[in-house]
Amino acid sequence: MPDREQWNDRAAAAEHAVRERFGRHAVGVAWARPRWPARTGLRGALDELAVWHYWWHAHLIDCAGDALLHRPSPARERRLRMLARTVRLRTAGRWVNRFYDDIAWMGLALQRTAPERRHRPVRRISRRLAHGIDPAVGALPWHVGSSLYNAPANGPAAILLARTDDATRAAQLEDWMLRQLTDETTGLVRDGVEGGVVRDTLYTYNQGVALGAQLALATDSDPSRADAAAALVRAIAAWCEPDGLLPTAGGGDGGLFAGILCRYLAEAAVRLADRPETADAAASARRLVLSEARALWDGRLEIDGRPLFSADPRRGAVAPSGRDGAPRAAVGGATDGGSEPDGDLSVQLGAWMTLEAAVAVTS
Repeated sequence: MPDREQWNDRAAAAEHAVRERFGRHAVGVAWARPRWPARTGLRGALDELAVWHYWWHAHLIDCAGDALLHRPSPARERRLRMLARTVRLRTAGRWVNRFYDDIAWMGLALQRTAPERRHRPVRRISRRLAHGIDPAVGALPWHVGSSLYNAPANGPAAILLARTDDATRAAQLEDWMLRQLTDETTGLVRDGVEGGVVRDTLYTYNQGVALGAQLALATDSDPSRADAAAALVRAIAAWCEPDGLLPTAGGGDGGLFAGILCRYLAEAAVRLADRPETADAAASARRLVLSEARALWDGRLEIDGRPLFSADPRRGAVAPSGRDGAPRAAVGGATDGGSEPDGDLSVQLGAWMTLEAAVAVTS
């Protein structure tokens, strides 16, 4: 079984691969291409100007924060500042877009990676989330004007509000998810409610954000949230039987889903380990993270000395041909994967996130 040092080396390899294949930088700013291989020349430059995925960059910042935490260096600190500066410039200083899930992720990334410098945009995002709650529903819509109220918006918003001292609203959002979205048969979290109809689809993303919200609200004086988090971990473990690997969601936005769940499973593995009532769930969370990380690492390709990971840990990675290399703009707010998902930035970020989670649960 690899130890923390070996997982740290593997996470560093994933970090380096993302930076070298997708990373771009200019004076004082840094960003990432959405696809690899990317178009070159003027056509490639125009593609990069036209297509920039806000919420993928939130997770790029979060992964860079993991790297800085696990492998501190001045270069990583500088890159974090450059990534955040690029978000400010791309949003014309507003830091936000119209999607509540997107801005919640950006707030979490900024709050976690540089709280002393990013307090102003984090406060702005938190206020926007709080003001966006529909009083008639008690939850956030997916985006401004949407009739879909879903876990992807309410879960990360609850985490951020809990971390920015608005526990009352955070609990409101989490309790809405528990009431409206929990599947009574499996204990898992369904996708959302639209027009009064529950969307029954189960995504790893939704389990991750619900778990993260429960952990963010858990306190020593009120163990009920920790108990709920443990119950969800057990439900996730049963969902992943018999191979212990997370369901896959392909490329595009789906490339981030399993990595998000691994991030919060790693937190559960640490946070739930000290209570006898939840120690079994903590052990299950740790096993899930390490199984996913091990499968991704074992299925990697090595290209030019750098790993390329698969969108599905049940198969080996496939080198993209470059024929599917045009970046895809988000349609209707969501970005679908193409025919060669392993070339998506989201997929490689999700694998990097999972390997950083493996570092977090090993000693």
